[in-house]
Amino acid sequence: MRHGYLRLTLTLIVTLVAIEASAQSIDRMRSNLAVRTMDGTHVRVDEDEATRQAVSAVESKARPRQVNGYRVVIYSDNGQYAGDKAKSVHSQFRHAYPHINAYLVYESPYFKVSVGDCLTMEEAQILMAELSSAYPKAFPKREVIKLSELQHARAKADIVADTTLLGTMPEGAIMSTEEINIGME
Repeated sequence: MRHGYLRLTLTLIVTLVAIEASAQSIDRMRSNLAVRTMDGTHVRVDEDEATRQAVSAVESKARPRQVNGYRVVIYSDNGQYAGDKAKSVHSQFRHAYPHINAYLVYESPYFKVSVGDCLTMEEAQILMAELSSAYPKAFPKREVIKLSELQHARAKADIVADTTLLGTMPEGAIMSTEEINIGME
């Protein structure tokens, strides 16, 4: 009986530690353990390289790579020259709104240009309202958004917000998608 109680207690402790460990990254846990306390004690973590690789593989699979969100469709057509028109609309939008991601897609039989990376319908509606004078037929559409695209969009928006607060755009502040890529992928 006592042996069963010990096994149950040990299992419970290991489970709680595992849950806590999975709730934060291994690197964060390692850095938290390495901090010296007031009495000068600290923990040094040594781990086998194979173990580190296995944990990294599990962590990367556990992170979601995409989320459900919304984009605003500013062009949608299936006419004879729809592809060319979609390319033109896409190019014009990117020039006029460099801080907003734009996507040219073909969803049979339509060529579409959708813009923005919105997590909520409210964000999409706000974006749609901002674009309504230039794109009166725009409408929100539920789409799967890659986290890297969302992070990239937020980084571009932060650059624009920072420069707007300064009152003027510094030379070269408007960057292409490639230039802003800050290791999000």
